[in-house]
Amino acid sequence: MNIIISPTSEKPMYEQIKDGIRKSIYDGEFQDGDMLPSVRQLAKDLNVSAITTKRAYIDLEHEGFVYTVSGKGTFVRLDKLSQLQDSRIFEAMKKLKICTEDCKKAGVNIKEAIEIVEDVYSYEGKEL
Repeated sequence: MNIIISPTSEKPMYEQIKDGIRKSIYDGEFQDGDMLPSVRQLAKDLNVSAITTKRAYIDLEHEGFVYTVSGKGTFVRLDKLSQLQDSRIFEAMKKLKICTEDCKKAGVNIKEAIEIVEDVYSYEGKEL
């Protein structure tokens, strides 16, 4: 798992950690039941506070990506992954619809809108 956080990002560090772990799960880097690094170990590896890492783990647990066994650690939960992916797609499509409606109201023609979408897809996760 390779998590990169930026202290200068507008996104809070715990959100960046969550995004990194989520990406690793979606990319298939984990099997169901694989143990994540301990809160303290990940905090040390990322040079952040344990509280920041703990917040990320708690949020991921609430979202259904992981589960914690007291005294044992935090483990990846893949049994709900397809449901989580479906939910993620649904939310993304809702946002895309709203954005498309805003573009239409602002006078952006369909060809320009399609070019923007194609540009975003061609960057493959890199910032524009």
